[in-house]
Amino acid sequence: MKVPIRLFGCALGFAALAVAGALAQSPESPAAFSIQFVSQFDYPGTGNQTRPQKINSTGDIAGVFVDTSAASFGFVRFSNGNFSPPIADPNATSNFTEGRGINDSRLVCGDYLDSAGAFEGFFFQAPHTFTNYDPDPTFTIVLGVNNVGDFSGSNIPTGGIQEAFLGIGGTGTEFARTNATATLAYQLNATNQGCGYYIDASGVTHG
Repeated sequence: MKVPIRLFGCALGFAALAVAGALAQSPESPAAFSIQFVSQFDYPGTGNQTRPQKINSTGDIAGVFVDTSAASFGFVRFSNGNFSPPIADPNATSNFTEGRGINDSRLVCGDYLDSAGAFEGFFFQAPHTFTNYDPDPTFTIVLGVNNVGDFSGSNIPTGGIQEAFLGIGGTGTEFARTNATATLAYQLNATNQGCGYYIDASGVTHG
């Protein structure tokens, strides 16, 4: 049985500011930052677990909340602090939908579990438009979307190893790091530069 690899964000906002006049660092040393706590938030309702995933340039945040019955739903927290209604893909028969990315037009991407227990990708544009993306029916998650609608994620071809994919200009491309047991593409920027990680044969992750 293949287990999906997932990262969860913490439910807080923060600002990272480079320290003025910081000395040049070696490639192995990150630049010095000052971290300022801005706000904490939770999806409305008693006992919800709140897991933000991505933020757009206007401050809207897409994420996942898990209620007390262990059902998962996507959400958007708007820059004014208000929340969208729960996002539930209409094909998510098992009460599992995740919001994983958002662009500046508030196009949300993510994944859900279908009736066969397989992960499928989706795009959601408020108020009610869902578009499925599932080129490989065993496992597809859409993790990030940029402002022109290009996107990235991870899938498992039937009988294969978990790969990353990009959808650029209507063309999908799958790729995997050599000898990786799983490869995931988490986000694309406006010039289609991407980031993600892979897992090597020893179970170690690398960016």
